[in-house]
Parts: sequence; C-alpha cells; structure tokens
Amino acid sequence: MHYIIFEDTKHGNLYPLNVLRNSMDIKAGIFSIKERIMNYLPLDSVVTFLVREEMHDMTKALNPNPVNVIPEGDSVFLNGRTVFSHRFIKWITEDMSPDTKVEHDGTVVAAKLSSGTAGNILKDVKYPVDNAVFADLRNINNLNFNFENIFDIINYPWDIIRLFDFNLAYDLSYLLDKAKGFEKNPDVSQDNENNYVSPTAKVYPGVIFDTGSGEIYIDDNAVVEPLSYIKGPVYIGKHALVKSGSRIYGPCSIGWGSKVSGEISGSLFHSCVNKQHDGFIGNTYACPFVNFGADTVTSNLKNNYSKVRMSFMGESVNTGMQFLGSLIGDHSKFGINTMLNTGTVCGVFANVAGGGFPDKNIGSFSWNILGSQPVKYKFNEAVETARIVMKRRGIEMKEEYISLLKKIY
Repeated sequence: MHYIIFEDTKHGNLYPLNVLRNSMDIKAGIFSIKERIMNYLPLDSVVTFLVREEMHDMTKALNPNPVNVIPEGDSVFLNGRTVFSHRFIKWITEDMSPDTKVEHDGTVVAAKLSSGTAGNILKDVKYPVDNAVFADLRNINNLNFNFENIFDIINYPWDIIRLFDFNLAYDLSYLLDKAKGFEKNPDVSQDNENNYVSPTAKVYPGVIFDTGSGEIYIDDNAVVEPLSYIKGPVYIGKHALVKSGSRIYGPCSIGWGSKVSGEISGSLFHSCVNKQHDGFIGNTYACPFVNFGADTVTSNLKNNYSKVRMSFMGESVNTGMQFLGSLIGDHSKFGINTMLNTGTVCGVFANVAGGGFPDKNIGSFSWNILGSQPVKYKFNEAVETARIVMKRRGIEMKEEYISLLKKIY
C-alpha cells in the first residue's frame, strides 16, 4: 500500500503559515500535519508527497520521499491540511473499502484507490490536487460513520490556534506514552506520568513545572533557566532555551532551537523563534526565524470581548474565536515596544519598527516604520540577513530556498 499526502487547491487560504512550506508542514501541535500522519502509518509504509509546483524543488531538497510522482498500485490519499487522529489513520489502513473517499464540507479528507482506479483517474492529475479528481468515488461520509473527534480540516490559518489545545494534548500523550521506560533526567523530580524531562536537558533549580492543567515534555538538550514557571500543557523542543524568569502558560509549544523569555500563553512557535526579552505573546503562531524585539506584545482579546474578525484575502471573516493573537510568517522581525493588534496577519520577511500599533495586515518583504508608508524590502538584503540568521542556528541556506524566495518576491 502506498500512502500519498497531497496539497489541495485551497492551500492559499493558509497564508502566511505555508508561504515557505507545504501545507502539510504546518505544525498543528508538537508535530507538523505530515509528521503526525507518518507517526501513525505502518513502519514500512512508502510515502509520496504531492505539492504545488513552486514547492517541488524545495520539497525534494528536504525529503528523501518521492515528490509529485504517482506510484503504481493500491494507494491511500491523505489531505495535507487535515489533522488526523491515530484511530482514523488505523481505520483507513485496515478497514476503509477500496475506491471510496471521505469527504467533509466539500473537502476530500482521504481516498483509498485500487491500482486500476488510480491509473484511470490520476493519469492527468495536476498539482496541487483538485478535489474534483475524486468525484466518481463513493463517499463513505454519506454512511452512518462517526467522524467526531477523529480529524480536523484546517480551512484558515487561525484554525491551528482554535484547535491547538486539543492537538497539543494529543501529541503530548503520544510522546509521553513513547517515553515510558526511557531514562529520565536524574536532576528533576518526575513523580508522575504527566511530565518527562530528557536526560540531556538542563533544568536549573527553582523551576516550577505545574501539571495540574496539562502535561509537560522537555525534549533533548533543552535548557530551562532558574525561576521559570511552566504550566501545562507545554512542550519545550530540542535545543530550545527558556530564559530565567519566563512564564509559560499552556497550551504552548516552543519548537526546536527557539529562545524565549517573558510571558507566553496559548502560542505555537514553529522553530528557531527568537523572543528573548519581556513582553506578552498570546494565542499566536510564529513561523521559523521570527524575532520579537524587547517588550513586543500581542493583543489576543478585544476590549468588548466580541469574536475576532479578520480581514483576510480581501474579505472580512468572523473567526468565531474570542482569543486570537497574531499569525506571523517566516523571518519577520518586530522592533522594541511593537504592539500587535488582535488578529494581526504578517507575511514573510517583514520588518516592523517604531513602537505603537502597525497595520493588522502586514505585507511580505516590507519595511514598516511607524509614521511612514511601507516600502519594499530589497531582495538581496533580505536574503543576506536571512542567511546570517540561519547560519547562527547552524543552518545553511539552500539554493532551492533562494529560488523559492525569488518566486514569492
């Protein structure tokens, strides 16, 4: 059985989280959507990725898996903007009938094709994949199957924050279950099954782990400095640094190589996010290499307690959420004392400075200085700064990455 994780034609609705990555590489909790799927597939599974054309070269450079190649034989198609549960993946693998699909609210979540059917309907498929490709398959969702709490479709970027509490708890349970029997850090009290601290992590005296509201997982080579308070559910990733006096209120996931301080609540830092000073970040998704200057803060609640509306893709959209901070693309930077309004969307490679409230929609590759009109970031300067930032974290910028940036620019 081949497993194919695909981007569909609604990938544009996930801006800015997938500007520099496939939709399946957005993190929904601790893991990306793709990583969660691959965690639950049988160990010997052959996995192929179908991605939009501009992401082809970058995807090939980062993955050993086949890209934009339809394998021969029986296949399972999994939508790359759907967060799947283990139970649903197991059902698809073992019990789902061939030549059927699961479609929910106009989105094909999964399809299982026999080799003959796959050859017929996929011979002229284009990437990203249009849901209409699967139109002739029988829809299992028309039957009395219970789909509650077994998958979530990410239709908009704020859905990640809306579903974050549930998905983070799910991922923490997965990691803690795997950690049973692992060696634990001898310097940290771990009297129950609600927390795990890697033996290679460094946790200084005076750190408080509060698991009363959720689990806590401190991964390999993470450092938590003295007098920090961490209230679960929280994940601190590999090589992450939590500086002295930090207050982290779950749900929070601090990804690989991130450096944080101050107060953080309800937020997901993808990886290599820099927030090393005081300031409040709440209910926010920050992509890699975002930098929050000293005392940068995010508003996550409107003064009248109403639901947050977003100006998104030229439309005003009611998110249905009372708490929503900012959605921030890769390599964007905020100067000291920046105040981000409730429901701010910031593209990639943006620079914001001058204090005060910038616009709620901050464009990619733009310089935004308070009191002045935004100006375009010079491409070569943007790339050179990014190269320096990435090298500081031991990451060399790939030519495929530069090529992708040129297409976006």
